[in-house]
Amino acid sequence: MAGTTKEQGTEQRILRAARKVFIQKGMAGTRMREVADEAGINKALLHYYFRDKQRLFTGVFKAGASEQFSCIWGSFIHCDTLFSAIEAFVAAYLDRMLEDPLLPLFIVNELNRDARGLSEFIDRGRESRARFLRMVEEARQRGEIIDIQPRELLVNIMALCAHPFIARPMLAHIHGMNNEAFRRMIQERRKTIPEFIIRSIRS
Repeated sequence: MAGTTKEQGTEQRILRAARKVFIQKGMAGTRMREVADEAGINKALLHYYFRDKQRLFTGVFKAGASEQFSCIWGSFIHCDTLFSAIEAFVAAYLDRMLEDPLLPLFIVNELNRDARGLSEFIDRGRESRARFLRMVEEARQRGEIIDIQPRELLVNIMALCAHPFIARPMLAHIHGMNNEAFRRMIQERRKTIPEFIIRSIRS
C-alpha cells in the first residue's frame, strides 16, 4: 500500500511539473528532460510513468478537462435571461482557459483523434447545453432576438472564446504578443464578446 501511495505521489508531482512546463512552453516547445528536471526526478523515472510526451500531455490535461468544462457549462444554470447566460458563459470560459491555456488545443486534437475518448467530458455539459438552447429558442419565439438557430449561436460564442487560445502561436508571431499582452486581451474579451454577440442577435 505504501508503495502505491509513493507511486501516486510521484505521478502527481510529474503532472504538476509537466503542467507548468507545458503552459510556459507549449506542447511543441516542451522537452521531457525539462519536465523531469522540474519534477526533481531523472528522465528514466519520468519515462517509467509516461512513455512519451503525448501521453504526458494527455495525462496533464485530460484529467482536468471534465471538471473544467462542467464548471463552464454550469455557469449559466441559474441565469434568468439569455443575455445574462451569454455573459456568464463567456466569463467562465475565458477565466478557465486562462488557467489552462493549452486545454482548448488539447480538446480539439483529442476530438479529432478519438471523440469517444472524451465522451464523458462532452456528456457532462449535456443538461446545461440543453437549457441554454431552450433559452435561445424561447427568446426567439418572444421576438427578443433575431431568427437564429440556437446551435448556431452557441457555436458562434464558443468560436469567439476558443479561437485566441488555439491561434495563440500565430498571434505571438504576427503581433509579437507576449503572455501579459495575451492575458490583457482575454480580459478585455470578457466584456467585448458578450457585447458583440448580444448586439448582433438583439431584435
